[in-house]
This record gives sequence, structure tokens and C-alpha cells, in this order.
Amino acid sequence: MRKLYILFFLLISSIIKSQENKVYVEYEITNLSTGKPIYVKAKLFVDKRKSVYTIDPKDTKYNKEEKATYNENDNSITKIIYKSSDNLFYLITDFLKDSIEFNSNSRETKFIVQEKKHPFKWTIHKERRKIGDFDCIKATTYFRGRNYIAWYSPEIPLNSGPWKFSGLPGLIIEVQDLENLFSWKTQTIIYPFKENTPKEIPNKENYTKIKLKEYIGVQEKLGLRHFVLFFHQLI
Repeated sequence: MRKLYILFFLLISSIIKSQENKVYVEYEITNLSTGKPIYVKAKLFVDKRKSVYTIDPKDTKYNKEEKATYNENDNSITKIIYKSSDNLFYLITDFLKDSIEFNSNSRETKFIVQEKKHPFKWTIHKERRKIGDFDCIKATTYFRGRNYIAWYSPEIPLNSGPWKFSGLPGLIIEVQDLENLFSWKTQTIIYPFKENTPKEIPNKENYTKIKLKEYIGVQEKLGLRHFVLFFHQLI
């Protein structure tokens, strides 16, 4: 009987610990690179093994109060996004394998794009600020042609953040580039998160796997590089 009590205690402790190691975050992405503000909602699920970052292209707004509508006669990038908005965008970071994969859907292609997790080199600064209920610390880095400022919180000891950002000793609460063209700001945080989290891109068997460099080449040939740069934030 004593052994049963011990096993039960260990099981409950394990469940509680696993719940404490999960977080759910909603970010608002602001994109000013097209000349007018575009706001996109993103969701992030993180545990000790993976982070899953999702965007529904339908959650795109052109001002804070009003949701954008699809214009059938518009040949701009907006039309391309809404044409392919039946599927969520997933970007999954596997911390154990140091790998990233994301899905890309269009009328012409259906890919799972694979790349190595970037080894971010962060500089941690002395500046502190309060964001919501969390004490945050400033950090800066350079990534794919841009300098970024991030604010992370050691109170949530998970090495993750929006998009492909990671590598800090706490969850990234906010991040933006120095030109103020792209920013990710937290709207909601649930920690610890007790629900089940997505683990994989749905229906992966329907996609063709491709490396990032090959993917960029394919999109250039199809004349879709402007869409790729916009939607994947310079991928």
C-alpha cells in the first residue's frame, strides 16, 4: 500500500511539473513593410520539447477596429493570402532536434519547409521594464538582415518566442526590429497552460518536404517571392 501511495504521489508530481512547463501566448504582429499597417494575430504553444507557432491568414486587419475583407478584383498580395487561407500556417521548432519546419500552401505548391534552428547570439542588457504582470529584461540580436530588440521574462523559464526567435533564458514577451517595420507584442499569456498542445502540422502526408534554400528558389520561379517575404516575415 505504501508503494502505491508513493507511485501515485510521483505521478501527480510529474503531471503538475509538466503543466508548469507549458505556456500559451497570443501575439499581435504589426507589419509596416508594405507602407500601411497590417495586423496579424499569432498563437504560440510551448513545452519543453517543441514550440508550435500558428497564424490564420483570415485573422488579418488593416486597422485596430476593423477586419480586412477579401476583394475578388484585387490582384495585390492580399488576394494571394486570402486565396490560400483555408489552411493555418504552422511553424514548429523542435528543441531536441534543433530543427524548424513550416507549411506553405498555395494553388501551385504544398510544402513542408525544413531548416536548422538558428543559433541566436543575444546581448543581454541592464534595462528592465514591466510588461503586463511580468518583469522583463532587454536583449538584442541580429537575424537575417535586421537588428532586433526583445524583451523576455525569466518568470516563464521557456526558451522560446514568436516566429523563429529563441535562445533566451525566458519567454520572449515582445520583439521588434530597429526600423520598426515588424513587431510582435503579447496580447494574452496563460502560464502554466494545462490544456493539450498541438505537436505536428496536420496532414503532413499531403505535403512535399523541401529544404529552405530550395523552397525560396521554387517561389522565385513561380513569381511568389514577394508573398513569401511578406507572409513569413523575411523567412
